[in-house]
Amino acid sequence: MDISPMTQNNEIFRTDRVTVEFGGLTALNGVSVKVEEGEIRGIIGPNGAGKTTFFNAVTRFVSLKSGEVFFKGENITNLPPHAVARKGIIRTFQKRGIISTLTAMENVLTGFHRMMGDLNLFDICLRTANFARIEREGILRANSALEAVGLLHAAGQPAGELSFGEQTLIEVARALVSMPTLLLLDEPAAGLSSAERTNLAEILKSLPRTQGVSIMVTDHIMEFLMDICDNLTVLNFGEVLEEGDVEYIRTNPGVLEAYFGKG
Repeated sequence: MDISPMTQNNEIFRTDRVTVEFGGLTALNGVSVKVEEGEIRGIIGPNGAGKTTFFNAVTRFVSLKSGEVFFKGENITNLPPHAVARKGIIRTFQKRGIISTLTAMENVLTGFHRMMGDLNLFDICLRTANFARIEREGILRANSALEAVGLLHAAGQPAGELSFGEQTLIEVARALVSMPTLLLLDEPAAGLSSAERTNLAEILKSLPRTQGVSIMVTDHIMEFLMDICDNLTVLNFGEVLEEGDVEYIRTNPGVLEAYFGKG
């Protein structure tokens, strides 16, 4: 797939033929994915297809053998992970990072890192006016993020007292507090009850409108992804097998064979 380095239409993000190898194993092979402004794009595929590796490549937690990553028209291929985050690409991980002894608010504030580069040791130790300004900004953002996921009422509760579904929402809020342009969600529905998945789905579908964020999401629960996504990219053995809207992917024989084991 030959894509021009310039952004097209309302494109905010794309990868161009990204390849990742671990030793002699090719985990991703020439993967090109595009995300438009306000889009929710699902990355699906069977176990071992390369979904999490793709997220790790985008956020620079693994090195690329070849290919490029573009964000808002800028080549970010060689940026380190913290610089990618500061550009506006924020992710969650499969393993929840909630600290049970901290409140919901305190957990969310741990994600407020994009502004912290404005502080130096002098600011932090002496709690200067600059420190106070950024601290106030963090609290305002954390309140907004908690409100976006419907948990503002639980801001002062210890996270360990909240349900697993609510802890998942805290994880989403912790990502939102950095005001991302692109949010990557890795298995957000894992372990949730049907009611919790439905609630999470409604919240995620609202985020492009309420938070101005585009989303890439991967999950093994296909019903959940079919509900929230505008478009899907199917990975199989580290390569793009198909991509298209939900209805196209739902009925595509090649996808059914690769993902569900039936044609």
